[in-house]
Amino acid sequence: MAARKKTTTRKKPHYVRAKNRKGAESTTVARRSITIILFLLIIVGMLFGIKKGFDWIEAKLFAENPRFEIQHLVVSCDGRLTEDNIREYSGLGEGMNLWEFSFKDIEEKLLDVSRIESVHLERKLPNTLIIQVKERVAVARIEGVKKRALPFRVDRYGYVMAPSSKSNNLPLIKGLNVKLLIGDPIELSDLETALKIIGMCDSTSYLRDYIRIESLDFVYSDFIDMRLTGAPGKPIRVRMPRFSLKPKLQNLATVIKIANGQGRQVKEVDLTLDSAKVPVTYY
Repeated sequence: MAARKKTTTRKKPHYVRAKNRKGAESTTVARRSITIILFLLIIVGMLFGIKKGFDWIEAKLFAENPRFEIQHLVVSCDGRLTEDNIREYSGLGEGMNLWEFSFKDIEEKLLDVSRIESVHLERKLPNTLIIQVKERVAVARIEGVKKRALPFRVDRYGYVMAPSSKSNNLPLIKGLNVKLLIGDPIELSDLETALKIIGMCDSTSYLRDYIRIESLDFVYSDFIDMRLTGAPGKPIRVRMPRFSLKPKLQNLATVIKIANGQGRQVKEVDLTLDSAKVPVTYY
């Protein structure tokens, strides 16, 4: 008798799928974020506390230390401003602490005064403060859009200064279409050119001996109408270009020097031409 084959059915394994717990994960992220924020707040608080601590120590050692009270306030100025003027403008005086103010604030106060060019401050411990003030020096007079009985003045940097009847001997700059405000700088290329010409003639002995500028007129676009002081009643007119200033001025000084040596009086000089021979007319 044949044996029966026993068949067995294998059960398929049952897999349990875990559900994704989105709520739990978001809670974990939120907790981590709060922890990081709290940590950062603690760090910031510690840094703020450290800074306050250093500020307190610095105040006790310096700004609130009676040893550093100003007993000697040494003020000097190279112009007409008095010591009382500078004390008033700066707000400084004996009895103040050397460390209760910043040099930057004092400099800003003093430089707001239109006639002050630069300021030097120095602490000499334990109780001395030195203030050195340099005033602006006018190098020329200048006419603006509105003509005035007394023109404004400018310093070597182009800052506008108040008019003065004692400055009539300074060169007069004309023909600039500009509004003038005391204390403000003028940013014009023509003014820069004028100040360069004046500066060269003042700083070079050879030019200073023969070129005495009365006026510089920028009304023309292709040349500068420059007038020089000559013999009484005989001014010298010069057509001056806006380029090659120093060699042109040296040529002009040479022309006047030679004419003086010949006993002649120069009337007009044209420096705008690029030629070896300078056109000159005489009285």
